[in-house]
Formats: sequence, C-alpha cells, structure tokens
Amino acid sequence: MAAGSRDASYYQASGTLLRAARDWAFEMGPGIVFTLSALILNYILYKSKLVPQWLSGWDLVGAPLMLASHLSKFFSINLPEILFVPIALQEMVFAVWLIAKGFNSSAIASEDA
Repeated sequence: MAAGSRDASYYQASGTLLRAARDWAFEMGPGIVFTLSALILNYILYKSKLVPQWLSGWDLVGAPLMLASHLSKFFSINLPEILFVPIALQEMVFAVWLIAKGFNSSAIASEDA
C-alpha cells in the first residue's frame, strides 16, 4: 500500500454510512413530515367543516397507517406497502372534491360572522 492512500474498507464504510443517512433522511422528510402535516391539515378541516367530515376523517384513519409504516422502518420492520393506499386514495378524492365543489361556503360564512 502506498503512503497516504486508504484501503477499500475505508470507502466501503463511508459509502455504507452515507447510504444509511440517505435512508433515514428519506423516512424523516417525505415520510414522517408529510404524514404529520396531513394529520394536522385534515384535523383542522375536520373541526372547521370546510370539507365533508367523512373526507377529512378518512385521512385521520389513513395517515396513522402510513406513519406506522414509516416509523417501523427505523426498527428494521417492513410493513406492507398496502398501508399507503388509504391516504393515497384520500389525497386523490380530496383534490377532485376541491376542484369540483370547493370549500363549504356556509362554514366560511359562519367563520366570518
């Protein structure tokens, strides 16, 4: 080995560490932060009745399933990806609902009063 050069195990360890950091960052960012923001948004929508309560309540059921799936990966437990289906469907129905019907105008009027 030449003076000052590192062996391959150094690079292997660095690569493993960087990959683990990337995996954790992915679980924290899009996984946990998105799920918590979805819970907060839909809780506020549920309480304010700006959209039908069944629609925002649907997310209050789906988001904890997604959160459980992401949190389980920190403990090397891989839950099935099917747990993402309820929140994915809710997000799509929610988007179509807002495009087609918008927010509940009577709930907005009662907030202004």
